[in-house]
Amino acid sequence: MLTLGPLGFLAPWLLSALIALPAIWLILRVMPPAPKLVRFPGTRLLLGLRDAHPVARHTPWWLLLLRVLAIAALILGFAGPVWKPLPDQAGQGPLLIVLDAGWAAAPDWPERQARVLRALDRASGQGQPAALLVADGTASGTLPFQPAGEVAARLRALTPAAWETRYPEARTEILAETLAEAPQSGLLTLWLSDGLDHPGRAGLLAALAVRGEVTVIPPTSARLSLELIPGDRPALHLRATSPGTPPAVLAMGLDPQGMPRELARLDPTKPEAVTESGITTRMIQIELPSELRNRITRFEIEGQRSAGAIVLADDSLRRRKVALVGDDRATETQRLLSPLHYLRRALIPSTDLIEGGLEDVLQASPDVVIMVDQIGLPDSEALAAWLDKGGLLIRFAGPRMAASEHLRDEPFLPVTLREGGRDIGGALSWGEPRGLTPFPAEGPFSGLNVPADATVRAQLLAEPAPDLAQKTLAQLTDGTPLVTRAPYGQGQMVLFHTSANAEWTNLAISGLFVEMLQRLVQTARASSPQPDTAPAEDTFWTPEQVLDGFGRAQDPEDPVPVSAGDFTKGAGPGAPAGLYRAGERVAALNAGGTLALADWPGARVETAARTAGLDLRGWLIALAALLFALDALGSAWLARGIGQRGLA
Repeated sequence: MLTLGPLGFLAPWLLSALIALPAIWLILRVMPPAPKLVRFPGTRLLLGLRDAHPVARHTPWWLLLLRVLAIAALILGFAGPVWKPLPDQAGQGPLLIVLDAGWAAAPDWPERQARVLRALDRASGQGQPAALLVADGTASGTLPFQPAGEVAARLRALTPAAWETRYPEARTEILAETLAEAPQSGLLTLWLSDGLDHPGRAGLLAALAVRGEVTVIPPTSARLSLELIPGDRPALHLRATSPGTPPAVLAMGLDPQGMPRELARLDPTKPEAVTESGITTRMIQIELPSELRNRITRFEIEGQRSAGAIVLADDSLRRRKVALVGDDRATETQRLLSPLHYLRRALIPSTDLIEGGLEDVLQASPDVVIMVDQIGLPDSEALAAWLDKGGLLIRFAGPRMAASEHLRDEPFLPVTLREGGRDIGGALSWGEPRGLTPFPAEGPFSGLNVPADATVRAQLLAEPAPDLAQKTLAQLTDGTPLVTRAPYGQGQMVLFHTSANAEWTNLAISGLFVEMLQRLVQTARASSPQPDTAPAEDTFWTPEQVLDGFGRAQDPEDPVPVSAGDFTKGAGPGAPAGLYRAGERVAALNAGGTLALADWPGARVETAARTAGLDLRGWLIALAALLFALDALGSAWLARGIGQRGLA
């Protein structure tokens, strides 16, 4: 790099073209040879006449100046001028670019690319080979050192990943293979850091420091991430690398007309901030009405362009409106006999409950209706219309249904039932209570553990049918169905073949009962698992919508299923942040999480006062384009003959 005072040039040899400016000036002034003078007496008759469009003898000086200045601006622009550049790194060895390429690098990605391109232009001018290590977890094998121009072409096509920065494994043999073509000494390393610590960073830094000088360029702005904390009262964790006032968190979703827009704005300054190890954390409670919260599709930090600043919403965030219909019997002495008592205890933490008659609750437009031991349903037309629009009807058996003589004709059941039911472990039976078999991997109960002491003493039996196995979601150890389901229009009908209290089964007093109900409620109008529920080991998740590093949603180009083991590790190569489906379940895989600041022992860190200078190439080329445009306007003005008097 050639430095002239505060101005530096990445390609100073191009400045030699400025020598040609005087010659260009003369060429532009060249006019055709002067005409031969011939005296003709008849020309006396033309004396006193004036040409309305005279031809200038010389190009106007101001037009010449515009053209020369435009050419000079182009020459200076292509020479790569930089205002107040950093001094060149010591040495002329190969250049290694380490580029953090996770979501934390997205907010200032164009500036990072421009900084690397300036370094590659300098290396190209000095004949230094260069290599590029993109720290997104996809690099493997030995880093090739190539001409700097080839590395620059690859850099321009790069975009940040929708997961955190990932370095090669910090094992000696892995690092030795990665740096096999790098010299043992004299290596110049330029590390574009996202400011955060990631596994393997310290080992890579130590391996590079012994080979030469390492220059680290940290980000100039704070990094922020957003993480969803699920639970009965879900909240958001907003983390930042700066203690300053954070931007607002926007709740984005669909309005009643189905158009995406901002639905709510969460204030992150209300909760008290906690700063530890340089990271400031704020917990933002999601205190929104259920109708509004259920329409939210994503939360995002205002003004932040990164996948880590976005939380995609699934049903772990949404609260369903559940209606309970049935005999309460909730007196002081009979509370434990009431089926609704167990349903309330299971659903109150995660849903909004309403109770009443079927006609009353349907007017409230619930997502789910749970009916306990009901027979001879009233308002069947209203219930059918509600189901056809996508409602979920969950029914529980009981003594009233078992005693009905018209059980086979009962509408809104997923299967045909036998009258009378079956008493497996009662006082007048010879059998023992039956346990539950493991749940199938493709059903809504996939991944739930079945307690060994969960048993059923009585149930309603289903009539054998060719499609009975397809409708069965859970069954007893003797193969009889315990939970069945069938579609109705756009909705679903689900039947528990046993009671909702402890009268026929001890399932109602187990944690499995709560998990099964929550899973079923989540399938109403959408399907999603609780994020803290481990999926089955043989489950595969297929991406339906993914984010890029800038947080923009897009359809996956090649949707490759992700195994449950990799899915639980979080976003990474092959599993970018997005929405994934496994059978009936849809889960959000988000990139944001905990943050940790990086330290750089033994490296030279560029501070804000020592940042690379301002690149003037774009400004000079734009100035040249403006001058050429003015030249075109001036030439057109002269061609019309305006203002030519005095130029002849």
